[in-house]
Amino acid sequence: VRIEPMNPMPNINFLEWDGLTRIVFIRKNKTLAAIFKTKSVQELLTKNYKIFCSLTKLWFRRTFDIKTKIDEIFTECNFNDCRARQMSNDDLLKLFRAIQFKWNSFFLLIYFIF
Repeated sequence: VRIEPMNPMPNINFLEWDGLTRIVFIRKNKTLAAIFKTKSVQELLTKNYKIFCSLTKLWFRRTFDIKTKIDEIFTECNFNDCRARQMSNDDLLKLFRAIQFKWNSFFLLIYFIF
């Protein structure tokens, strides 16, 4: 997979972008839904949600279910059957924006771990 810089550069946080692409390309032949439903990725997202709650002084909801949030995003954007190797830069940006819109920025704290 080859990702080339866009000209002009999109207005995004590149540390957050790096975190997303690391998750998406863990296994380039798996579907995105399968990647995001793995136990390790879900634990990572839950941990990041807890970090986000502590940084913004929000209460952590024990009823928070990461699986339903992931399903909502992938069904809204039709990325359930997509594979990372078949996605274009525009598809990755669309996924990035959908995650930002749905979760504000909690998900995008991924780069703390890497």
